[in-house]
Amino acid sequence: MGGETARGADIVAQAQLCEQVGFDSVWTVDQFLFDLGDYETVTDGAVAKDFDGIKLGCWECWTLTSALAVATSRIEIGTLVSCTAYRNPALLARMADTVDDLSGGRLVRGVGAGALESEFEAFGFDWDRRVSRFEEALKVICPLLRGESLTFGGEFYRTKEARLAPKGIRLGGPPILIGAVGTGPRMRRLVVEYAHQWNYWLGEDPRLDAYNEAYDLMRRTCERFKRDPATLSKNVAVGVCLEGHSPGRGEQPLTGSNAEIAEQLDQFFDAGVDHLV
Repeated sequence: MGGETARGADIVAQAQLCEQVGFDSVWTVDQFLFDLGDYETVTDGAVAKDFDGIKLGCWECWTLTSALAVATSRIEIGTLVSCTAYRNPALLARMADTVDDLSGGRLVRGVGAGALESEFEAFGFDWDRRVSRFEEALKVICPLLRGESLTFGGEFYRTKEARLAPKGIRLGGPPILIGAVGTGPRMRRLVVEYAHQWNYWLGEDPRLDAYNEAYDLMRRTCERFKRDPATLSKNVAVGVCLEGHSPGRGEQPLTGSNAEIAEQLDQFFDAGVDHLV
């Protein structure tokens, strides 16, 4: 934006332009304010050395996503990803179903456990036992989105005869995407158990081989828990730096001519990836 912060209206206009020129989807992130150096926890320090101490802020995810839902008519709208620790999971299910209805059934309900401790601390959220909290949140969100009435008593969350009424446009609710920065066995199990789509983030290593290694682990996890790997849609986020531009500090995107970048992207589809972000 010419060195200036994109306003909410600018982002809506970008999404409308994406729809006009033929993109399949647009995605929002669910972050508030964080120290870029905190990425050391998820990228082995690749970014931290350049950005330690620099704060980055974002517009609120679900307010923005609801605006995109009514400002567009065809394009898919996804959250990549919404942290379940930031909102009560029953309320989060209600919000997602409402946005899905506003969009006419175009939402991809991306969720994750959160990755940046500085942001949790800044806004007063509990950082400890993130994956345990995430798993319990899924036990609330998924049945509610399916239209079930839920009474649940867990360690972190509870409901009593909760249900989504009125129900959104899709009776089964929007598809669940789980984003996992790492490839730990517990997060892989949760993907297999709860997700329609799996997102793998190739922010630090855009090579196809890096994806193939991660997918091999996910495929074996599917087989271990008796799920057909073909039923899990594969969504990959990869950085691209177009001709005439330079990668940002700490970034490792795909580079080359337009034709060379297109060829590299095609390799992901040839490997069975269903959707690229």
